[in-house]
Amino acid sequence: MDDGKRAIECALANPSIRTVLIRGGEGSAKTTLARSSGSIGSRRVINCPLNVTDEQLFGGLDIEKTLKSGRPEMQKGLLSRADGNILYIDDVNLMDRAMLSGLLDCVLTGTVKVERGPISASYPCNTVLIATMNPEDSDLSDHLLDRFDLCAYVPPTDDGQKRLILTRNAEFSRDPESFCRMYSSETEEERLKVEKAEKILPIVTISDELVSVISELCVKVGADGIRGDLAMVQCAKSLAALHGRDEVMKKDVEEASVLCLPHRRSFDQPPPPPPEPPEPPEDQEDEEPPEDQDQEPPEPPEQEEEEKDDDREDDTPPPEPPELPDLEEMMFEIGREFRVIDYLDKNERLPARTKTRKGRRAMAVSADGTGRYARSRIPDGKTQDIAFDATIRAAAPYQKVRHSDNLSIVIEKQDLREKVRERRSGCTLLFLVDASGSLGVRRRMSTVKGAILSMLRDSYVKRDRIGLMAFRRDSADMILPPTKSVEYSYKRLEELPTGGKTPLGEALSRVNDYMTSYARCHIGERCYVILVTDGRANVPLQPGADANEEVQKMAEDIKIPHVGWIVVDAGMGFPHFDNAQKLAEKMGAKYFKLEDLDADRFAQGVKAAIES
Repeated sequence: MDDGKRAIECALANPSIRTVLIRGGEGSAKTTLARSSGSIGSRRVINCPLNVTDEQLFGGLDIEKTLKSGRPEMQKGLLSRADGNILYIDDVNLMDRAMLSGLLDCVLTGTVKVERGPISASYPCNTVLIATMNPEDSDLSDHLLDRFDLCAYVPPTDDGQKRLILTRNAEFSRDPESFCRMYSSETEEERLKVEKAEKILPIVTISDELVSVISELCVKVGADGIRGDLAMVQCAKSLAALHGRDEVMKKDVEEASVLCLPHRRSFDQPPPPPPEPPEPPEDQEDEEPPEDQDQEPPEPPEQEEEEKDDDREDDTPPPEPPELPDLEEMMFEIGREFRVIDYLDKNERLPARTKTRKGRRAMAVSADGTGRYARSRIPDGKTQDIAFDATIRAAAPYQKVRHSDNLSIVIEKQDLREKVRERRSGCTLLFLVDASGSLGVRRRMSTVKGAILSMLRDSYVKRDRIGLMAFRRDSADMILPPTKSVEYSYKRLEELPTGGKTPLGEALSRVNDYMTSYARCHIGERCYVILVTDGRANVPLQPGADANEEVQKMAEDIKIPHVGWIVVDAGMGFPHFDNAQKLAEKMGAKYFKLEDLDADRFAQGVKAAIES
């Protein structure tokens, strides 16, 4: 857990680093690591529960004082206790997004501003936020991830580490006090290390050359805005101070990139500009070859000349290149699986109210009275779900005017508030897969099947409904209607044949009709069509028409209400055509190359960028 420890050290030593996120799987000791930060120094760890309300977190109306005085009195929230301490949130990805955004604002600015009903006040909040999350459950939006200065990933534990953990856990269970005394010297060393870094930090410098390297790295990974650059500079300075140096070195920037860049990577980077053709040398630019110079190309080697002679003597045609067997149907095994990035549109506006089934993708307002009580609002008409706490707060400032000997508090109709409940909703993902013969070249279909299965398993974890439609020859067929069975999906994907032409136009027309009807029957549900293809159509809908131009025109006209599009470019190798990318632009869809979906490739890319 070296990355996680290093991130916490930087945050404790540098007051400019205020937010740290630790990501990892279940049972990887993220919580233990985060809460141990309180033992380094004099700051306490203040826990923020997930079911906290806005009033409890930020502050609001003090009902008791307001009832006595007859005027609005403010009560500070949990963030007032976090001032000068460490604020900890477990499973931060399960927290209400609006509340988390407001919390990050308060932590990053150091001030809590309360504008709630009749209350308008502010108080300081100088704290460090340390949050943990399991990305396999659900992820945060790019905007929220960018607001975490540092982000560390906890890798799985190997066998040797597990044996050591079990041994130490047994020792701690037998005698906790003796165990803590055994490692008290290491804890003291860590505390002194952080204190020394705090003193060195104000004099740490960084060269202009390394600042340029930081900016270049942020551009290469597509980190939007300036937060990534600022975080890397502060992190590199903190690492230098923790090593007892007053100047940032290249290895500090390398370590800082691991903590500051992976969670800011953008997958919608613009394509690189085409290379400029090389300019001819000045001395040969206008030079014409002499008239007596032989203009014929140089003779080929003897072996090639002999082969040409043999071809002329033999009238039999040359053998076909062994790229693709001349079969109508080919079966490819499922290729390598991998950990999939969150490829859906996390910034999409969710439906205001939904009756869709439960899932694990994103929070949406419930329309059937189920879900967590998130906030209150003034009811529009009659309500059955009264928010009593909000109703009492609304009535509290007027009790002196409404005083009654028979009632402790008088509530009138205009004071009533109703509960707004939220719950996690699921998605429907329809995979539209190109199974034509062009995907059989270089066994690309095997790789495509591996990627699709990885995405199917990720959708199963998120409790999505998944369907599969394939197109080849001259038609598009529904292989698997939307279902939640990943085993059945695996079987149908494994048996999916490859071969024939590419009726992409027919596939777009078929999926347009199907998803239009599906979205009307599932109001409030997030639906996506994931098109996996190289974008090269060769079966037109209208006889004699150009298939590719026809498909591009259809892409501009396809607009299915409440259905998003994602295009995965299955074209690999050289030459690479941009048909799929153009198709995504016409559709307004998110575009990914097949290799971009692999989340584990990023660490290798950052390392290569630093070395270059």
